[in-house]
Amino acid sequence: MMKSEFIERTGFEPTADEYQEIEQEYMGCDTDKDQFCKEWKKNGGIQRLMRLRARKVEELEHKLHMAEKQYEEMDVRHCRSFNEMKDNMGRKLEDMTARYNQCCEANENLDRLLQEAKAARKEADDKLATVRRAFEILGLGKEVE
Repeated sequence: MMKSEFIERTGFEPTADEYQEIEQEYMGCDTDKDQFCKEWKKNGGIQRLMRLRARKVEELEHKLHMAEKQYEEMDVRHCRSFNEMKDNMGRKLEDMTARYNQCCEANENLDRLLQEAKAARKEADDKLATVRRAFEILGLGKEVE
């Protein structure tokens, strides 16, 4: 019997898997198509398949619920991990910014000290030149070098 013949006789449209089981039942008995379909309906075939479908829907809903729950748990874990990484990067950025600012401040201090040292050296060179000229004037220029 073809699936379309079964549907025509019973008014019930089984899925491909359901029809395979119905076909096996039909092949296992020695009645004609019409008689088989009448008995199948009379013996609660439609109700049996509807219960199986309902059970399958419940199983699929349960699997979906579990998958959604698992997704939610993974999402929470990943969000937490992302936030921790973001916080760590923020702290590292703050630390690097502070170190950079310290380096800039140290460079400014070194530049200031260098300028002070250059000014002190120029002042010392100027004073030394003045002392040498004074020694030259006094005639002591060769003794002090």
